[in-house]
Amino acid sequence: MDRAGYLKWRSDLKKFHAETSGKILREVGYSEDTVRRVQELNLKLNLRSDPETQILEDGLCLVFLQYQFAGLAAKTAPEKMVTAVQKSWGKMSPAARAAALKLNYTEMEQRLLASALNSGTPPA
Repeated sequence: MDRAGYLKWRSDLKKFHAETSGKILREVGYSEDTVRRVQELNLKLNLRSDPETQILEDGLCLVFLQYQFAGLAAKTAPEKMVTAVQKSWGKMSPAARAAALKLNYTEMEQRLLASALNSGTPPA
C-alpha cells in the first residue's frame, strides 16, 4: 500500500469506528451528547487542544511502542521505523514522552528510538 492508500485507510477506519460506536451507543440508550463526544474522540478531533483526545492518542502511541514496535521493526526497513517513531513522538504529550522513555526496549528498539529522537538517521 502506498502512502495515499494508507492515509485513506486510516481516515476511513476512524470514520467507521465513529459510526459504529455511535450506532451501538444509540442502541443502548446513550444521549446524543455522549454519542457526539465518543465520535469526536474516535475521529481525534482537536488533538492538541482537547485533553481527552490527547490522552487517547498518548495511549495509542504508548501501546505501539510497548507492544507493536518490535514486531513492526523486525519486518520494516530501519529508515521507515525511524519515521514511524518520529511521527508517533510528534503526536505525544510531554507526559507520554516521559512515560515512553521509561519503557523496556530491546537493543534494536533502543537504537531506532535514539535515531528517531536524535539525528533521524537509521542505525547501522
